Amino acid sequence: MNVVMIDSHNLAGEADFPEIDLDKFGWQQYLHLQQDEVEERCWRADIIITAAMPVDQTVIDGAFKLKLIVAAGRDYEHIDLQAADKRGIKVCYVPKLDCNDSNSTDKICCQVVENINAFIHDRPINLVD
Repeated sequence: MNVVMIDSHNLAGEADFPEIDLDKFGWQQYLHLQQDEVEERCWRADIIITAAMPVDQTVIDGAFKLKLIVAAGRDYEHIDLQAADKRGIKVCYVPKLDCNDSNSTDKICCQVVENINAFIHDRPINLVD
């Protein structure tokens, strides 16, 4: 399982994510990518995490293994929901927490991992309708 966090600089505090419930996984965390770099970094991702960087149809179509996109915060307008739905990719978010609030960063990181763990165990939570 490959997890890619594409814009941890968009979290107001330091992004320190707990481990996910898998014995074997890859985690790549980028502070900041240019939009044209996102597809290149995510093509093998099973899960993409984004606080504010757009995940558009090009990124979604280019990520052949993609199963889940997690918005690291309450906002998810930067994710192309139609393109994700077309491919059967689940999208979840972190309700009520703002990625621009430094007091929320630790809670966001924990909730992102809770969302991923729930998805891994076939009990997805905080899904975008």
